[in-house]
Amino acid sequence: MRNILLTLIIWALVQKISFGQDSTRTKYRITVTPTQFVLLDFPLSIERVFKRHTLGLTIAYRPSTKNSGEVHGGAGLAGGYKDQNFRNPMYDATTVGLNSKYYFNKKKHLFLDATVFYRYWWFDKKDCEYKNIEGYRFKGTRTERQQVVGFKLLFGRSFQPKTKSKIKPIIDLYCGMGMRYKTYVFETFDGTVSDAYYTYYKETGGGWLPSIQAGVKLGIGIP
Repeated sequence: MRNILLTLIIWALVQKISFGQDSTRTKYRITVTPTQFVLLDFPLSIERVFKRHTLGLTIAYRPSTKNSGEVHGGAGLAGGYKDQNFRNPMYDATTVGLNSKYYFNKKKHLFLDATVFYRYWWFDKKDCEYKNIEGYRFKGTRTERQQVVGFKLLFGRSFQPKTKSKIKPIIDLYCGMGMRYKTYVFETFDGTVSDAYYTYYKETGGGWLPSIQAGVKLGIGIP
């Protein structure tokens, strides 16, 4: 929700900026995704621009901010632990993705962007606690691994402010849908794990999860 709100604010701002029509001269695009910064995720994308499409590579790193303590999340049906990785300060994460944009016109304004990515989440033997009185909860020393493979299909628009410089500023706004498959391995040492039915110390599993995507990319175009 914060990403969508930030995207709408940036969309309103860019409508007041004057934009040129020389984006066709760009051969390389280097961008970041500030809408991910609020989640402490820091992606960097590099794309090679061809006539009506691009090929790109994205890498990202998300650092952990705590070595112990409580993991705060939702409650009841809103307290799915595996769905709250970006709210979990124990996790480090790395991401690598490949994408290809298709522009609907030669001026490279409107585009369709297909992306595949792999994300790896982990932390090792951290003393932590998760409370969900109505469902899943734990307290103890934890080691966790989550692996995510996903696909996103995005529709967006590129903006390019007028400038005399050969290096061009770029703003991309986008929204779309995604699907991802996640596997996980959780181990608890010197503690307890429970939900409404079971108590256990090693958990494994996987499943599909759809998502709604919205964001903004800022960067430069290089001729």
